[in-house]
Parts: sequence; structure tokens; C-alpha cells
Amino acid sequence: MTPLAIGLTGRFGPFEPPALCQQVVELEAGVVPLVLLHAYPFDSTMFTALTGVMTSVPIVLIDLPGQGQSPICAQATVEAAADLVAQSLRRLGVNQAVVAGVSMGGYVTMALMRHHPELLAGVVLMHTKAEADATAARQSRLAVARRVTEENSVASLVPLADQMVSTTTASQHPDRLAQVRAWIGAANPPGVAWAQTAMAARPDSFGTLRRWGLPATVVSGAEDPLVPTSAAEAMVEALGVQAKLVVVSDVAHLSPVEAPDLAAGLLREAYRQMN
Repeated sequence: MTPLAIGLTGRFGPFEPPALCQQVVELEAGVVPLVLLHAYPFDSTMFTALTGVMTSVPIVLIDLPGQGQSPICAQATVEAAADLVAQSLRRLGVNQAVVAGVSMGGYVTMALMRHHPELLAGVVLMHTKAEADATAARQSRLAVARRVTEENSVASLVPLADQMVSTTTASQHPDRLAQVRAWIGAANPPGVAWAQTAMAARPDSFGTLRRWGLPATVVSGAEDPLVPTSAAEAMVEALGVQAKLVVVSDVAHLSPVEAPDLAAGLLREAYRQMN
């Protein structure tokens, strides 16, 4: 089954609707899809290898605002992105979905849990965290937003790849590290600025997790320097008995890219349990 890939449009942006991605299939009525929300500063193409080995699962790929084919929306918040994701799913006729978000995609997933819980059959929170940024981290994000805007370039962000990909992946699969660097280098500066501003403004989500009563899987990379496993453990504790923690060895921040077969397996299992 070919994943359906869409760009976001909606009441937050004064833009014409973006073109749809080339590979499109119709979802059958009543089907609960797996919706994949990508990490920063990527778009839904980061899931290419993953979806290639998940052909039996109905998948929807969405480019978040300012990323890939999607326009920037006027409000730079994860709540605005969540509203647009919900709007896009409803336009597809989706009444419920299992949503898996990676890093920034996880922040948007938690906003969906707050504002659109009726759309969710379950969630997978991958390489993400529930706490809001501390002051220094927030200021750093805003400084990145200003820099890429002033320079109209994301060249300074390419070294981030070395933190997002584990040393194991870099050694055993150097092509995957090279791909991550290329994706970062191809990012859209206004989209990067939008994403950093939105992430800087995100609220603490522990209350959201404590109120959540449906299945949830939290995924952590054992070699992730950006979001340590302790952050995932805190999320699982807040989620309670319905939550499951999966720690992926030899992986840092991007298991769908670093270990697509393994990530596909855990997503397939989570989808089976939640659907």
C-alpha cells in the first residue's frame, strides 16, 4: 500500500493550497491509518525507507508547516500545526488514527492529544520529550530562527546531523548519516525559523500525558544526546499503565532513518495493538 502524502492547508495560512505529493492512494472508508509526523528540520521524506517495509499498513504522511510541500502558517505554535493536521485528516475522511510523531512531530502529537483527542486511537511518541524548554534552550531556538532568517541559509545547521545519528549508525551505515546531512542542508530557512519559534513556544505536556487514557508507546534511542532515555521514562511514568517504553540500542535521535526495519517492526506492533 502506497502511503498518502499531503501538505497542510488551513485557516492559519494565507497561502494557496500546495500540490499533493506524487504518490497518492484513497483510504477506504472506516480505515484507521497510521499517521507519521516527521522530525525537525526534515519533511515526510525522512520516512521513505520506513514506509518501504510497511506496505501492509495504511499510512498517511504529512509535511508540517514550512517543511516539504507545506506552507508556513501564520501562528508559529505546535497547537496551530496540530489544528492543521486534524483538519487535513478530517478532509481525508479520517475519523480516528494512530499518530506517531518523531521529535518535533512528537510535540505536535502531544498537542493533538490536548486539542483533538477524539481523532486518536493511540499514539507513538518517538525521540521526543514532554517538558517545555528552559529559558536558555528557548533563547537558543530563537537565536537559530533569527540567524537562518538573516543569512537565508541553513548551512550552520548541518553539523546537527552528528548529534541526530548515532556513532554506530555513522560507522555501519555512513550513507544514512550523509542523507541526514543532505536533508538538513536542503531545509527551507523560513520553515526552519517557523519550526524553531513554534518549538520554543511549546508548553509543558506532562499534564496532557497524565490525562491520557488510551494506549501509548514511547520510543527512545539509547545513544540519543538530544533526548535522553530518562526523558522517555518520565513520559511513560506520566502516561501510566497504558504506556510502553521501547529503548532502541545503537540508535540516536532518528530511528526511522537509522534503523528503518526495526522502527517499522515496533510501529507495526503498536499500530496492531491500537487499531
